[in-house]
Amino acid sequence: MGTVLKMLLVERHLSHKDFCAEYRKHAAAREEPPARATFYTWMSGEMKGLPQNHHRRVLARMFPGWSIHTLFSMANAATASPQPVGDDAVDEGPAAFLGTEMVDRGATLVVPTFELATSSIKALASAGIPRQHIFSKQASVFNAAHRIDVPVALAENDVRAMLYVMSMIQQHDGITVDIQSDREVVLACDRPYISFGLSSNDCTHMYLESTSDPLFTVRDNPPPGQGYLEHLELADGQCYSSDDNRNIGIIARVRPAPQLHPDRYWFFCAGLGSRGTTGAGWYMAKHWNALQERAADQEFVAVVSVRTYSDQTATLEHLLTR
Repeated sequence: MGTVLKMLLVERHLSHKDFCAEYRKHAAAREEPPARATFYTWMSGEMKGLPQNHHRRVLARMFPGWSIHTLFSMANAATASPQPVGDDAVDEGPAAFLGTEMVDRGATLVVPTFELATSSIKALASAGIPRQHIFSKQASVFNAAHRIDVPVALAENDVRAMLYVMSMIQQHDGITVDIQSDREVVLACDRPYISFGLSSNDCTHMYLESTSDPLFTVRDNPPPGQGYLEHLELADGQCYSSDDNRNIGIIARVRPAPQLHPDRYWFFCAGLGSRGTTGAGWYMAKHWNALQERAADQEFVAVVSVRTYSDQTATLEHLLTR
């Protein structure tokens, strides 16, 4: 019988030519309908995986209430007279969560980088220590030189959080990924991005200083008796701190220029303590669709609680939308 999509087109008496005409009505200027061979592969159910993201977006508009997965399932596996599955089941992949600009333009993943202070470099040079010898490997089993050409430090937990999210993004065909330092992105910030790290990342400070009413703020003075140097304060007045048993992570999605770029989001995946950022990264990678279901198209900040022995213990503690 073919796919559910084929069944719907038969019911509407749409040929390939008619389908392409309808497709163009619902598509953006540069979105072309599928070629004839691709169209008939869609009808047969013999394609591997799902169509590319731009096709998914158009099909979601053409068949409101039908999820992409349902459209490309076999019709004989559905009910004899299939009914729309409801607006909440419309599946446009990660486009609604990440924003269509990030899906179309690509995701920039931002990690904070650190370098030795100028005074330290001068002192090392005066001591006759070349830049390639500033960092070393301790207790290597190989009796050989280990040199690093770019002596820049990255926080391991920021990188691990980035890898969680990058793995999630790469599961969806068509979204390119670019990794850059916070210094590069702050100098060229006219783009969507996902930033990792809290006060360590200049993207956080750029957001806090350029926004009159930020969703969250990093405070330097922790509540009495806390061993961590910072705590979080949300726009609704809620405050969160980490301790030795539980770290706090946040996932924030904001619109930096809603009038100029309504489909652009900046994301902040960060935390307090060694597990805060990594737990937030793991939670975002595994539960982005649940966050999207609750936040819809609003800005949001989600606070997650992470036990200090595993990233995968992250659980949602609070969600603020605006």
